[in-house]
Amino acid sequence: MAFDAETFTRAASLFRLKRDALAPEAVETLARDIVRRLSETLPQGPDAEAAEVSEDSVAAFCDALIEPGPDAALRFIEDRRAEGMTRAGVYLGYVGAAARMLGEGWDADQLSFVEVTSGTGHLYAVMRALRAEMPVSLAAPTARRSALFATVPGEDHGIGITVAANVFREAGWKIDLQTDTEQDALVAHVERTEPWIIGLSLSTERRMDALVRLVVALRLVAPHAIIGVAPAESMGAARLRELVDIDLVFDDAASAQVELDRLMTLRGHT
Repeated sequence: MAFDAETFTRAASLFRLKRDALAPEAVETLARDIVRRLSETLPQGPDAEAAEVSEDSVAAFCDALIEPGPDAALRFIEDRRAEGMTRAGVYLGYVGAAARMLGEGWDADQLSFVEVTSGTGHLYAVMRALRAEMPVSLAAPTARRSALFATVPGEDHGIGITVAANVFREAGWKIDLQTDTEQDALVAHVERTEPWIIGLSLSTERRMDALVRLVVALRLVAPHAIIGVAPAESMGAARLRELVDIDLVFDDAASAQVELDRLMTLRGHT
């Protein structure tokens, strides 16, 4: 199976926009989150075989990752796949090791802020592309009418998403509602429950950095989930799609149900 270059390029472009738009401290938090999660997480399952990769080869991958543009990292992974390395082999042999090497170089001041944030952004894009290759077995249509709804960590207002949850429930949906849940606890909950659909509420643009951070973490632990955001009325959908790796913006509960049914049907045919 070929490496999903389209997903890689899109994810790398979105991450570059985040780096340009967010405050440096928010970008640093995002980069450290990615390094931590990818350093610690290993894939499970029968295809998770060990991969023999030298430290020099991992270093070469890191050199490709920290390039300003994404082409070098894309070419490196495509070459490994062309040589016959499996998705799990790339995952086990390169991703975790590269995350640890980038983190160590950052902590030792061997890599600049720009290099590390470029490297982590490209590594995130590699992960998105690798996860896109994974086979998906969708649940029955009745079971798919369930979702996790949550407020973005730090949000003061949960009334809107609570109302939306009730509207969905009245329409026959099973809704897992999480409000006032801290970032790591919410991500752990998603990893444990594996929802197909995640709806997030954002009441103010001041929490945009928290939304970006949360969605990046969710993409790593729930790569096939459909993620939507219900923003405040003053926030434009275009800006959300420009900065955040989401599938849709919720305008209202009724149209959201229609759009989610459409997306789940499309996913079932791919």
